[in-house]
Amino acid sequence: MNHSVEGVRARSIAGAYLGWVLDGYDALLVVPIMPLLGRLFFPGPYSLLGGLSTLVATLVGRPLGAAVMGYVGDRFGRRVGLLATVTGYSFSALGLALMPTYASMGAAAPASFLSLRFLQGAFLGGEFGPGTAMIMEWSKWRSEFASAFTQSGYPIGVIMATLVNAGFASMMGPSFYAVGWRIYLATGAVAALITLIVRSRLAESPKWSPPRVNPLTALFKSGGALVWGILFTGGLLTVYYSTYLVYPDLLAFLGRASEIPGLTLAATVAATAAVLLAGSLAAGVGSKPLIVGSLVAAVVLAPYSLLINPSPVSLVALAFVENFPMGLVPHVLINEFGQHYRASALGVSYNWGLLIGGWAPMLVGLASPLGLGMLMGMAGGAALAVAGLVALTRR
Repeated sequence: MNHSVEGVRARSIAGAYLGWVLDGYDALLVVPIMPLLGRLFFPGPYSLLGGLSTLVATLVGRPLGAAVMGYVGDRFGRRVGLLATVTGYSFSALGLALMPTYASMGAAAPASFLSLRFLQGAFLGGEFGPGTAMIMEWSKWRSEFASAFTQSGYPIGVIMATLVNAGFASMMGPSFYAVGWRIYLATGAVAALITLIVRSRLAESPKWSPPRVNPLTALFKSGGALVWGILFTGGLLTVYYSTYLVYPDLLAFLGRASEIPGLTLAATVAATAAVLLAGSLAAGVGSKPLIVGSLVAAVVLAPYSLLINPSPVSLVALAFVENFPMGLVPHVLINEFGQHYRASALGVSYNWGLLIGGWAPMLVGLASPLGLGMLMGMAGGAALAVAGLVALTRR
């Protein structure tokens, strides 16, 4: 009997975890080819911003998905929400791979591409609430460790996407820019199908029960916790999207595009290590000191890494330092909200934070030099995250 329960626990945690891997996979699947997408779908003087907009479109869609699928996860169960999100993502990913370019469709091409990216973002935004609740509610680990494990799925997905990108670029050569990018994007649908198969055997969270009140009503009546949670995550995501996720554009701006695959992979490995280490360190020194200390250290290091000497070593070091707080987001948020609206609360807190941080790539792209814009975005995000954390933990 115990073996059976442990097997159910492992399958449920793994199925939810794969969704966060898929989220990271999607993010870095597109990032290395944003300049290419800009040329294909937004030709002209604004192709760079057009390429960045393909990332921003998913970020804008995520808050809607977080509210809708968080509600589903609370009202009908975490399992139902997770099955719906991965199904919707798989169809939108396939649609992107088949989308005609501007040369074939004119202005309808970028509009259609961004619409599908918006839908993709909505389904991905629905992952965090039910998925994080599923893992944290099934896990028997200490909260800091479960939190770090949950968050590690995203950078692991990024690593997988980076390796896939490097493989496609090396094997296909110039043909990648003609048709290979379509097959490359279609791998997102394949990853979603694998996740769906695993999730078909998910068991419902042992802590879930049908709520007696509307989860979203309960959430928005929860008071300051939601506001401070959004500011906390919004600040962290501003840091993340102003720096680490814009590294490919920084290297292209500096005329070092050939370094993008290797640096992206190294920075992501460093980020994954930081996220996983965060659980152990927080258990020893406390989550609040670790989060504040790492953000301060990142802001101090950033001028050197982004402006003075943007070498591979300094950029990887910055990615490592700034990612410790990301590993503790579920730990900080999980106990601030009641079980009957927890999936909605987690999803909205995290993804509505993207309404703050999600615009960072576009704003950073307007700055010159690019490194200065990245530095300003990081400093502002760190200040916002610390303010949100202090207010949330003082409640």
